[in-house]
Amino acid sequence: MAGVAAPVAGERVLEVGCGHGVLVDLLAAAGCDVVAVDRSPTMVAATTRRNAAAVAAGRVRAQAASLVDADLGTHPFDAVVCFDVRAFWTPPAPEWDVVARVLAPAGRVLVGFSVMRPGAEQDVAAAAEALAAPRGLRVTGVHRGATTPMPSAAVELRAGLTPRG
Repeated sequence: MAGVAAPVAGERVLEVGCGHGVLVDLLAAAGCDVVAVDRSPTMVAATTRRNAAAVAAGRVRAQAASLVDADLGTHPFDAVVCFDVRAFWTPPAPEWDVVARVLAPAGRVLVGFSVMRPGAEQDVAAAAEALAAPRGLRVTGVHRGATTPMPSAAVELRAGLTPRG
């Protein structure tokens, strides 16, 4: 997922569902400022431990909250990333309202997921676009990865673009 996110030093990145903080670690190592959100206090504690130096340096801030309730500050994010956060492709998905509000005008969104069955990429991309489009976000690509123990994919979305064809 970090490769698909293509992090650039100095970018602000929001990770939703940060889990153990593996992606947070990769983003911070690339020089990004990261806000990590997870509903689980246990996962936020794990993220904070894994990224203790970046937290101490002020490059990572982690909080236990749902995305809808999180304190994301006032500065826009260059990227919003998540992996296996079903809310992004399951209605009613109020999370997309938050993403549309906090995403920088040229920002990108990556909704990553484990591919559990053939055709899942197209189904998730269509569901994510149906939920995101009313908020001004369009699918610009679907990236596939040969990860273990199962393949993964990421739907990429951007603001203000025409729908794919």
